[in-house]
Amino acid sequence: MYRIGIDTGGTNTDVVLTDVETGRIFYTKTPTTPKELLRGINNGINKIVGECHIDHQDIKELIYGTTIVVNMIAQKESEATALITTKGFKDVLEIGRAYRNENIYDINMEKPEPLVKRNLRFEASERMNFLGDVLQPVNEQEVLEIIKSLKYRNIRAVAVCLMHSYANPKHEIQIKEMIEREWPDVYVSISSEIIPQFREYERTSTTVINAYMMPNMASHILDFKKEMEISRVSANCYMMQGNAGIMTFDAALSKPVSVSESGPIAGIIAANYMSRLIGEKNIITLDMGGTSADVALIQNNIMRFTTESNVEGYPISIPTVDLSFIGAGGGSIAWCDAGGALKVGPISAGAEPGPVCYGKGGIKPTVTDANLVTGRIRPEIFEENLDNAMDKTSAAIKEYIANPLGIDTLKAAEGIIDVVNSNMIRAIKFVSVQKGYDPRDFALVAFGGAGGLHAGKLAEDLEIPRVIIPYSPGTFCALGLVLSDIKCDRVHSRLLTREQINSDLLNEIYISLDKQGIDELDKQDVAEDNRVLIRTCDMRYFGQAFEISVPMPFKHLDNHDIEDMIEKFHNLHEQAYGHCMKEDPIEFVNYRVSALGTFTKPDLMENAKRISFKGNKERATGTAVFGGKAYQVSVINRDSLNIGDKIIGPAIIAEMGATSVVYPNHTAEIDELKNIVMYTNINV
Repeated sequence: MYRIGIDTGGTNTDVVLTDVETGRIFYTKTPTTPKELLRGINNGINKIVGECHIDHQDIKELIYGTTIVVNMIAQKESEATALITTKGFKDVLEIGRAYRNENIYDINMEKPEPLVKRNLRFEASERMNFLGDVLQPVNEQEVLEIIKSLKYRNIRAVAVCLMHSYANPKHEIQIKEMIEREWPDVYVSISSEIIPQFREYERTSTTVINAYMMPNMASHILDFKKEMEISRVSANCYMMQGNAGIMTFDAALSKPVSVSESGPIAGIIAANYMSRLIGEKNIITLDMGGTSADVALIQNNIMRFTTESNVEGYPISIPTVDLSFIGAGGGSIAWCDAGGALKVGPISAGAEPGPVCYGKGGIKPTVTDANLVTGRIRPEIFEENLDNAMDKTSAAIKEYIANPLGIDTLKAAEGIIDVVNSNMIRAIKFVSVQKGYDPRDFALVAFGGAGGLHAGKLAEDLEIPRVIIPYSPGTFCALGLVLSDIKCDRVHSRLLTREQINSDLLNEIYISLDKQGIDELDKQDVAEDNRVLIRTCDMRYFGQAFEISVPMPFKHLDNHDIEDMIEKFHNLHEQAYGHCMKEDPIEFVNYRVSALGTFTKPDLMENAKRISFKGNKERATGTAVFGGKAYQVSVINRDSLNIGDKIIGPAIIAEMGATSVVYPNHTAEIDELKNIVMYTNINV
């Protein structure tokens, strides 16, 4: 049986195929086709099936990672969406929160336009209190008039978010049933099914995004299934979520907001899985592709999650992996601002037209072009055809960067690399230093097509001792897809102080959440032996605005467990903020259960032993520039390297879809997984 992972990025579509029984893994990539995404996906499937000499019908499980939600919201690609909310709250999306990112006094702050226009927000006469008691029943006649108005306006999706429905969903369910009875063709999303937790703005925003995406997600999944039928792929299909788990296509239809951050998540899963195998507990991941760079921190092989993420400026409050991403990829365009400062990104050349050196119509210099001019990307081994690209690329850097800044072309190329490195260093510090972690205590795991080009220098500047570059880093996110498990999250909000809470109440809440998680795994056909339930609790000091997630034991809870939770909270607070307040009262806020359905994983150790090289192992030499100085560098085909081999920098290591640079005064060796492990000090 074969399992395939397909990661559609802004520049390339990466594909990994694994034989579940033998653990053998195959890798490939094809250009993304932005205007026809499914064509690029199909090209990737056909390519890897041909290389592996198997039949399309042998693929039984397909996992898909995509940025479709982000792209559609960014481009406002959706049909009309309406919102029904409690009377007096139609402007929640406009009002938002007083908090302003980085500068609360910024009167020029630009907010994204609400996804639902004001004339499509409707108020229903009903009211619950925060305990879930009915203060005012639903005015059914009023709701029927709203439905009639929505039908007249040709609305395709309706979000329903009522006050305090997290405490009692009765009114939302009642309105949903009325809509489905009167208008079965419309898509309906209610907050109590999507995010049953308090905070009106975030809950409303998340529910609206879910409704906004439902028609497009349905269309995309339908087209995807049709394309697979044409290709004779009859696999069980799954989609990556932002919570580091996968869900069936059918589950994604009802909750598309879950896949909003799915693009970069799979690489973090693969990095954590690989790190556990080699005994590396603490890592910072750097995924640098063609369009962006994504950074995350993992301590003790435990991924960090947040419920405070956003999509294109719109908040979503479902659990997602805590990461930082910036417009810093190989295709990021370099430019000079009005003040004469050199900038890189966030605009990218993408797959079309791509960097200048690709010869596909790109005219503005990119990070890839700068790496080519400095000799770090080698034309003789790069996957793209770079014949005669050097002159055209140098001319572009000279015209757009060197001449405006009054410097030579080579210095301009290094300047582009320095600027994009500075951007990524800030992103790494954001997930580490600003959150109480010292990056020197971590290893840097770099992947993506461009990660290995820059990781050594980033680690040197941050004093990170080791860099790990996995085998086939350009398809590493697709590998993460085939390593993923089904995951569904359930949450219950109830604000309780230490005096109000007790073990009986906690057990009641978690038993209910456990059942909800198991029911969802039943819907996704997960066998009982493959089920795992993980409990957490969001806690804070009384009066604080935000919470910290605290792990919970999976057992019948007693008062000792409650005291243990409180102590863990104090420790986590001190780590995150540098202090704790043990004398202050504690508040329990959200209670969460993550239900996992585990899959058999390919054996990466065995797969590494199968990787062999049949070509010429002789190393070429070339010239590359580092810090304004030209060096003779070894140019090495990665597949020619065996476990235990050592490399003294400077050296260039190339493979399908990626290049890694061992910088001057750095060393590298090949470990048991055929990772390149770089050391930033030659004496290490």
